Amino acid sequence: MRDFDVLLRESLPDYAADALLEVLGDGSSSAEVSIRLNPQKASDSDFDMRPVPWCKDAFFLSERPNFTLDPSFHAGAYYVQDSSCMFPALIADKILDSLSPKGAVLDLCASPGGKSTHLISILKDKRPLVVCNEAVGKRVPPLTDNIAKWGEDNVIVTNASAGNLGKASGFFDVMLADVPCSGEGMFRKSADAIEGWSLSSVRDCVALQRTIISDVWPALREGGLLIYSTCTYNHFENQDNVKYIAEKLGAEYVPVEDEILPSGVVKLPWGYQFVPGLVPGEGQFFAVLRKTSSASGRRKPIRKARFVSAGDALVLDKVNNQIYAFDLSLDFANWISEVNPSCVKTLGCRVGEIKAGKIIPDADLALSTALIGAENGHISVNSTLGKVSALEFSCAEINRETALKFLSRENITPQPSWPRGYILLRYQSLGIGFVNNLGNRCNNLHPLMRRILKVR
Repeated sequence: MRDFDVLLRESLPDYAADALLEVLGDGSSSAEVSIRLNPQKASDSDFDMRPVPWCKDAFFLSERPNFTLDPSFHAGAYYVQDSSCMFPALIADKILDSLSPKGAVLDLCASPGGKSTHLISILKDKRPLVVCNEAVGKRVPPLTDNIAKWGEDNVIVTNASAGNLGKASGFFDVMLADVPCSGEGMFRKSADAIEGWSLSSVRDCVALQRTIISDVWPALREGGLLIYSTCTYNHFENQDNVKYIAEKLGAEYVPVEDEILPSGVVKLPWGYQFVPGLVPGEGQFFAVLRKTSSASGRRKPIRKARFVSAGDALVLDKVNNQIYAFDLSLDFANWISEVNPSCVKTLGCRVGEIKAGKIIPDADLALSTALIGAENGHISVNSTLGKVSALEFSCAEINRETALKFLSRENITPQPSWPRGYILLRYQSLGIGFVNNLGNRCNNLHPLMRRILKVR
C-alpha cells in the first residue's frame, strides 16, 4: 500500500497522516459505537452513553449491544451511525438559512439513510420537502425501511439517476451528495476495501463523482448549498473535486466557523476531514459550497397523473392502489412534473393498500410520528375514489417479549382486553406494527422482509 501512504501524505498534514497510519496499523477493527436519537421518538434508554461533542442528539456507547433485540431500534427511536458521519450537525444553521419559503432538500446518494434521517431531524421545525434518492436499485429497500422508521411524512424516496433529478431546474435549496468513493475510510472495517483500492480506482471514482455532480447541478437553485462528502481521504476525490465544482460549475466555498469545529477535525483549504486517531470515529470528508451560477431553463414537464389527492393530507398512487399520508402543502406537484413519476418509491408515510374496497394498514403507518399518543385511529379516503371503507384501528401496549415475537413474525395471542380488528402494537409508547385480531388469534402484519431471524 505504498501508493496509499504517499497519497495520504499529499492529502493531509503529517500529524494527521501519522495518526491515521498508527490506527490502521494497530489492528483496531472499528471506531466507537455511536447512535443518534430520533428527537420525535427518543425515550429513556438503558444504554451507558456519553455525548458526541458535535451532535446534540448523538451518543457514544460504552459497548455494542445487540440492536436486533431492542424493539426501540425497530421503532425508530435511534439510528446507529458512525459519529464522523454526523457532520451535518456542524452546518445545521447554514442548511436552515438556505431554505426558501417552499423549501426542498435533496440527499442525492442516500442509502442506507443515515444522513437522510439526520437531515429530517435538523429540518423538523421548518418541514421542507426532503427527497432521499438512491440510484442503485438494490440499495433502495434499506433506505425506505430506515426512512419509514423515522416516521415523518414530508419525505419522498426515489430511485433515479442524477441526470433525471437534474431536470427539475433550480428546485432544490440544499443538496447533500455523499458520493461513491474509493472507500479509504472503510479500511479498518473491511479487508475487501483494502484489496480493491488502487490509484486506478481512485481515478475512476473521481470521474464518476464529477459526472454525478455535473448531472444534478442544474437542480440546485442559484444561491443554494451543496454539501459534498466522501468516506475517503485523498485529495483527488476530496479537495480537488471541491475546487473543480467551484471553478468549473460555478460556486463559492463556504467555510465552517472555527469555534464550532470539534477538536481533532482537520481544516483543509477546500474542506474538512475527520481522521481516526484524532477523533473517535471513522474517516469522513465534507465541504460546503454555495452555487453562484444560474440554473438552466426548465425542460418540458412530464405530466402523468399517477398520484391524486385522496382526502385531507392523503394521496393515492393509482399504479398500486397505495394510500400515502403526505403533506400536500409541499411543492411535490411541480417537482414530480419534471422528473419521471416512476422513480418515486415511497411518498410520505404509507397508510395502506386498497383491496376489495377496504384499506389494509401498512407496517409503515405504525411507525408514523403522527400516531404517537393516539388512543385509536380513523382514516377515510375521498369518495371520488369510489366506495372505500375507512380504516379503523385500536392501540395496545406490549412488553419486550411480545414485541420480539411480533418482530419475528411469530403468532401473537390476543389479550382479553383487545377488541377485534386491526390493532397498533406499541412498545414503550412507540408503534412497532399491526396485527389483525380475529378473536382466538392475531394475524401478524409485520413485513416478511423486515422480520428478525434470531430473538435470543
